[in-house]
Amino acid sequence: MWARWSLARRVVVASAGALTLALSLGLLGFSWALNHILVQDAISQAEAQVSQLTVLVQTSEVTLPQAVTNLPTQGAELQVIDHSGAVVAASDPIALRRAFVPAPLAPGVETVSHSSAIVTDQDYIVVASGVVDADGSSYTLVVARALDIESRAVSTANLIVAIGSLLLGVLVLFAMSRIVTGALRPVERIRSEVSRIKAAGATERVTVPGGDDEITRLAETMNEMLDRLSQSDSAMRQFVSDASHELRSPLATLRTHLETSPSDPSGEVTLDASLTRGEVLRLQSLVEDLLTLAKADDQGVPLSVEEVDLDDVVDVEVKRLRAMGRCPVRAHIEPAQVLGDTGRIGQTLRNLVDNAVRHTTGEVIVRMDVSEPGLVSVHIDNDGDPIPEQDRERVFERFARLDSARARDRGGSGLGLAIARTFAEAHGGRVTTSRSPEGRCRFTLTLPMLP
Repeated sequence: MWARWSLARRVVVASAGALTLALSLGLLGFSWALNHILVQDAISQAEAQVSQLTVLVQTSEVTLPQAVTNLPTQGAELQVIDHSGAVVAASDPIALRRAFVPAPLAPGVETVSHSSAIVTDQDYIVVASGVVDADGSSYTLVVARALDIESRAVSTANLIVAIGSLLLGVLVLFAMSRIVTGALRPVERIRSEVSRIKAAGATERVTVPGGDDEITRLAETMNEMLDRLSQSDSAMRQFVSDASHELRSPLATLRTHLETSPSDPSGEVTLDASLTRGEVLRLQSLVEDLLTLAKADDQGVPLSVEEVDLDDVVDVEVKRLRAMGRCPVRAHIEPAQVLGDTGRIGQTLRNLVDNAVRHTTGEVIVRMDVSEPGLVSVHIDNDGDPIPEQDRERVFERFARLDSARARDRGGSGLGLAIARTFAEAHGGRVTTSRSPEGRCRFTLTLPMLP
């Protein structure tokens, strides 16, 4: 049942329980303190009367009955008990019937005790003191004060405080209920508005209440999340569209080739092996790139970490590029070690180098730089136009196409740079693009270097 209640109801009920417990403990504490104060006051008054009676007895100016009679009782019962335990004088005839204390006290001894129904059906404070009169006789002087006034005072005070506490509790719970309901109203509005947003790419947003409290920050965070979902949905739709287009192109080429290829005298279709192989390899490469990015998004990039001689990896790529003979290549290699996966780092460099070969109008320059403390950078420059500053982040998006002239017939799928950045970030590094000091287009791989 508790779990099915609304948050406001649970807060109010829990607060009611806590407030009831606090007020009950407070009432008990107040009752005990007030009763203790009043009882101590009654004891002090009784002790004062015993002291006064002691003076009268010890002066021998009056008889014992006269001493008891002359002393103002102030609502108390007075007794004088001899050494045998007999009551020899009392302020009330009823008090002559029996002693208020079980045994006489030795001179100089004083006791304080509680008793009940001494004269009336009340609780009493009994103060007794042993004294010696002028004739050397020992007596026990007893003052018994009824606590009926104190009891009524405590009961009345408890009733007043209880009623006040009840009214205060009701007022506090009412105010708390209004405050909690008002505080949660924007949350309910946010929930209602979010429930009406059906699609991830919807443009609707929740209303942000004024102020700078938790509810405001919740609404702002919710809107930021909806923005991210919208961007993710848009990116996913674009990704699916681009992937479909990229896959359709080699498939269409293969289909057209199959449908238009001539047949030999036996009726079998003669295929162009070079064309077919090229389109199949292109299709395979695209699918592998898509699988690589999908795995990286879902599980992260698996790495086989070891100490890697980055200069050797760069040297392999430079030799491969020179062997291809597609463009002149210049290289400046410096020894540097990094911690990472040799295969992933090599694939990152290969993607960057292949991208430079596709877009260069002249040569490709590969240069290692260890001037920055703790880092090693591999700059890959080509003679193509540098990436405009406003597009230097977008170029790393999947299927990014900054210029339709950089067409698909150059072999690019738009995934190589995205994969390069993903692998670099998995190694704690980065891939960036900029303009070289000579004005060339530059891509840079930067990794943490081992000491």
